[in-house]
Amino acid sequence: MGRWTIEHIDDVSVVTMTSNKVNAMDDDFFTDMQAAMAELQSAEPLPVVLTGTGTCFSAGLNLLELYEFDRTTLATFVDRFSETVLAWFSLPRPTIAAVNGHAIAGGCVLALACDLRIVSDGEAQIGLNEVQVGIPFPGVAFEITRHALPPERIREATLTGALYTPEEARTRGLVDEIVDPEALLTRAVAIARAIAPDSQEAYAAIKAHLLAPALDRIAAYRERIDRDFLDVWFSPSARRQMGEVRQRLLARH
Repeated sequence: MGRWTIEHIDDVSVVTMTSNKVNAMDDDFFTDMQAAMAELQSAEPLPVVLTGTGTCFSAGLNLLELYEFDRTTLATFVDRFSETVLAWFSLPRPTIAAVNGHAIAGGCVLALACDLRIVSDGEAQIGLNEVQVGIPFPGVAFEITRHALPPERIREATLTGALYTPEEARTRGLVDEIVDPEALLTRAVAIARAIAPDSQEAYAAIKAHLLAPALDRIAAYRERIDRDFLDVWFSPSARRQMGEVRQRLLARH
């Protein structure tokens, strides 16, 4: 068992990410995520709420660690990231993201990999700022984003790299609902349990059909998109830009 907590509230599995202070995505994060998914899949197939702690849902990739990887090591990490998030995306049950705070880059992708997203009203920043860091998306992350966002909003969200307030994120389809912080978990659980147990098989079938086009695109294009991701990551311009971001992060520690 990893470090994430799983508790059952009103016949809903509430999964709380606790890998590190901001749930930055590194090998430990995905070890914890895979352990949580194994526990979920070995137990009764309840709806799931995914949330974080404090002021951050997930800050995305851990650039402090990943910046030091060589191409082979990073390619292995991207495969692990992709397989783990893809398994969550495909989970055949209701999944609700209770976005308790910042959901940035890969953290936003993880929220988009859930069926619905409820966000706590407040100072959270939500968005896909990869381009502002100088990198594109791996294939699975790109197709999850394309699946989840309204077609008319995808270009703005991905090409500007903007970070949005909860209300700005709601108007762009990044989240579905905004609630008071103290009501976040209660509301997410209520939405998750709105599907009756006898409807779970129907839900799983409908979800599989909705996801099928994205899964087909992942099968067809993932290898090429991942190769492009690695090429750009190790380009001189991306290394300069990521290095500047990394220095700013180090200054906060």
